[in-house]
Amino acid sequence: MATAPRFQFTEGTTQYRTYKLIGYGILLLLILIVAFAYSDTGSITLFDNDYKISITRVTKAISFIIAILGLQVVAGFTGQLSLGQGFFFGVGAYLSAWLVADHNWPWLLTLVVIIPTCFIFGMAFGIPALRIKGLYLALVTLGLAAILPSLILLDKLEPYTAGAAGKQTDSDLVPPGWLPLDGIVDALHKIPLVGQYFGDGDGLSSREEQRVWTFFIMTIVAVVCFKMVGNLIKSRPGRAIRAVRDNETSAAVNGIGLAYHKTMSFGVASALGGVGGMVYVAELGIASPGDFTQLLSILFIVGLVVGGVGTLSGAVVGGLVIAFVPDWASSTQNFPGVPERWLQGPTGGLILGIMLIVLTFVLPGGIVAGVRRLRARFVRVNPARPPLLNADGPTIDPLADSATVDAASVKT
Repeated sequence: MATAPRFQFTEGTTQYRTYKLIGYGILLLLILIVAFAYSDTGSITLFDNDYKISITRVTKAISFIIAILGLQVVAGFTGQLSLGQGFFFGVGAYLSAWLVADHNWPWLLTLVVIIPTCFIFGMAFGIPALRIKGLYLALVTLGLAAILPSLILLDKLEPYTAGAAGKQTDSDLVPPGWLPLDGIVDALHKIPLVGQYFGDGDGLSSREEQRVWTFFIMTIVAVVCFKMVGNLIKSRPGRAIRAVRDNETSAAVNGIGLAYHKTMSFGVASALGGVGGMVYVAELGIASPGDFTQLLSILFIVGLVVGGVGTLSGAVVGGLVIAFVPDWASSTQNFPGVPERWLQGPTGGLILGIMLIVLTFVLPGGIVAGVRRLRARFVRVNPARPPLLNADGPTIDPLADSATVDAASVKT
């Protein structure tokens, strides 16, 4: 007989809100630790291997997270397999680089052009894609991702894309003068036992301040994207696209416009891909055609599956995986039980492939599904029950903190 979880919460109660606030507090603390402990390149040592980690790479992972979030909309919630997210990721990157480098636009202002442009491109591509589905749709979208590097190298577009050299930008996100970044890192450095991980107490250099500020801004952009997608999924259109994913015939019988919702999901996913491209080039400072090949689109699908299809948090896990695991796998030179000579040479792809195969068999629903099953052993969140209505009396809330109910107010 299965035992009940140790902690149980009911939505809408004070205990549940406290539980959520603790989770948000831990997430905020983690963001601060990453921002100030790895403002410069650091490393994590495991089995005598040094795995590099820096805030620059984390910001790069944020761009992947936003792009995979778009894939969650079109593939995870609508059920349309798309391998063309890298195309819109590249379009967003080059649009933002062009606007910033040639027209001196602020980075965030470029979103007013990137979002509608990628949205329209996505809808325009989604319309003909309505006639195909499954593997055929995946093949067509993969072709879309494959043509982007060739388009970038066209002579007519070279004044805008800089061709094979890549479009460089010199604009940085400079933190405002009133933001006490030096004071924060100095205070963290004074914390006993862990303060040594936050620098040497001399504050941050100007370059490190820019990295930290860029990380904060792009984190806020990602949070806004997740909030908007979360609201979309909970709304009436969100329920409609999930109905399309589950059973197109039943959805059509119930009056749901298949063409409209499929096309809109392509547009939303493409817009999010463009936002991810802006974040990517804002951190790296250059948009190069070699960064936006069809391999990038395949990596986005890998992140989608590894994190968990149809889950918002799966996009976070997937983005971190494709940003760190390939490089960390290449840095692995020692592993218990494995001969050292087997780990020499370009073994990053081999290790990543083995990990994906093992993960597919062990956690077919992705890492998020495994974490949720593990959490269910300790924590259960029950849905809120509707209030009890009396014909002639007041509403009785069964989740009220007080267990005392005025008997006179209940008609027997």
